[in-house]
Amino acid sequence: MSHSEKSTDRQYIFSPYERFRRHVRRNGTKAVVSGVSVAGITAGFLSAAGIVWPLLAYVGIIVFVGGLALALFALPASWADYFMLFFRKYPSSEIHGRPRQLELAFSTSNVRGGRLVLVSRCDDPVYGAGMRALMGESDPMIIMPSNPRDVGKAHELLYPIYVAGHSRSRVQIDLRSAGIPLPPLRFERELPEGAQDPDHSLAVRDLVYVPELVLALQAAGAHIGSPVSWPEHCVDPMLIAARDVIVIGGPDTNFWHAALFEAVAREFEIPVSSIPLAMSLREVRNDRSAVYGSRSILLDLHEPAGLPRPDAEGVELDERIFPTFAMILACRNPFAAAAGASRWCVFVAGTRSLGTSGAVLALAAMLRMMRNDPALNFASTVCTSRAGVYGQVAAVLCRTSQVEHSMLRRGGKIVGRQRRTLEPVGLDPHYSDTYLPTSVEYLRYDGTQSMWEPLCSIP
Repeated sequence: MSHSEKSTDRQYIFSPYERFRRHVRRNGTKAVVSGVSVAGITAGFLSAAGIVWPLLAYVGIIVFVGGLALALFALPASWADYFMLFFRKYPSSEIHGRPRQLELAFSTSNVRGGRLVLVSRCDDPVYGAGMRALMGESDPMIIMPSNPRDVGKAHELLYPIYVAGHSRSRVQIDLRSAGIPLPPLRFERELPEGAQDPDHSLAVRDLVYVPELVLALQAAGAHIGSPVSWPEHCVDPMLIAARDVIVIGGPDTNFWHAALFEAVAREFEIPVSSIPLAMSLREVRNDRSAVYGSRSILLDLHEPAGLPRPDAEGVELDERIFPTFAMILACRNPFAAAAGASRWCVFVAGTRSLGTSGAVLALAAMLRMMRNDPALNFASTVCTSRAGVYGQVAAVLCRTSQVEHSMLRRGGKIVGRQRRTLEPVGLDPHYSDTYLPTSVEYLRYDGTQSMWEPLCSIP
C-alpha cells in the first residue's frame, strides 16, 4: 500500500471468487461423495426393478446432486457471491486496494508448481505482501498486557481473560454475540509460572519501546488516536474489528494474542493453505487442540540460519536456549474481515520479555526504514506444499543482540552501567533484570542463503 492510499480504499477481505474457491476446496469432496452415493442408490433400486438407464443419466445425477450438495453446504452464504463468480474473475493481486504481493521463489529455474501454490494458498493480502503492507494511512491501536490487580470485577469481562489458580485455561468464545460473525473459537492457554501471579503476569519491559513504535507509526501515515495503547481488559471484539491492531506479548500474558491468532490459523487450516504461517506460539496437540504459550516459538522457515535444521514439524525455539528471540507477524485482521472491513493485525511476541521488547524496537525501526526507502520491504521465506517452491510472507524473526544494564551490586562491589553483547544461543550467565535491548538483529534470506543482519541500534 502506498503512503497516499487511504485505509477506506483497502480491499483485504475475501473476494466473491475467493470465497467460492475456498468453499469448493473445503466441501468439494463431500459433494462428490454425496452425488456418487445418490447415483449408486438410484442404480440399485432401478436394477431391482429391472430398469436400465444409460451411463450419462447416472453421470447427470452425480453432477446435479453434487452441485446441489455444494450449494446446501454454503448456506447461509449469500447466493449473490457465487453468481459473481461467472461475471468477475481476477487474481487477488490485481484487486484495487490490495498491496502488491511478493513473488514466489524457486530453488531452480526448471521447478514447476508455482501456479498450484498460488491457487491453493490462503488469500491473505497482508500476509502475502511483506511488512510494507503496514505503510500508509491506518488507525492503529496497540493492545498490551494488563495486570489482574487492575480488574476488581473480573466476572464482568466479556471473556475469561484471567483464570486464577490454574496452569492452563480452556477457552471457548463465541464472537457472534459481540457482533462478529465468526464460528466459535476454541483454544487453551498455558499461563505463566512463578510466585508473582499464578494466572497472569505483566512484563513491563515489553512496553518500553511503545512510544518509539507510536512515533514510527505516525511517521508512516497512521492516524494516532487517544489512547493508542489499550490494556487488554479494556478491549472488546468490535473495537478490534474497527482498528488496525498490534498485539504485544505472548498469548500467556495477552489474551487477544490467542483469540486473534486462532481465528487467523483457522483460515490457513480450513482448507489447508499451500503457504503456511511462518511462525507462531501455537502448538496443535495430538487431540487436535490448539495450545498457546510463550515458552517456544514454532517456525516454518526455509533455511533458518544458525538454527536447528527443519524437520517434518518445523523448528522449535525453546526459551531456555533462545531467550532473546521474538516473532513479528503481520496478517489481515480476522475480526475486521468477518465484519466486512479491511484492517491489518500484527503479532509481536518473544519467548521472554527481553525478546518481546527487542521486537517492538525492531518493528519501529522497520517502519522508519521503509518510510525512508520506498523500495525496501521486510519478509521471510517459507516452504510451500510444492518442493522447490518458496513463498515470501510478512513475518520477521528477530533477536536482541545487545543490552544495557543499570548500576548493579554484585559480589559486594558496584558494577557501573554498561552494555553487553549477548550470545545468540543459551542463557546469559551475567543476566540482570535491568537489561534493556539496545541492538536487534533479524533473519534475512537473500535468495541463496539465510543470514542474520543488524536491524537497529540505539546510540
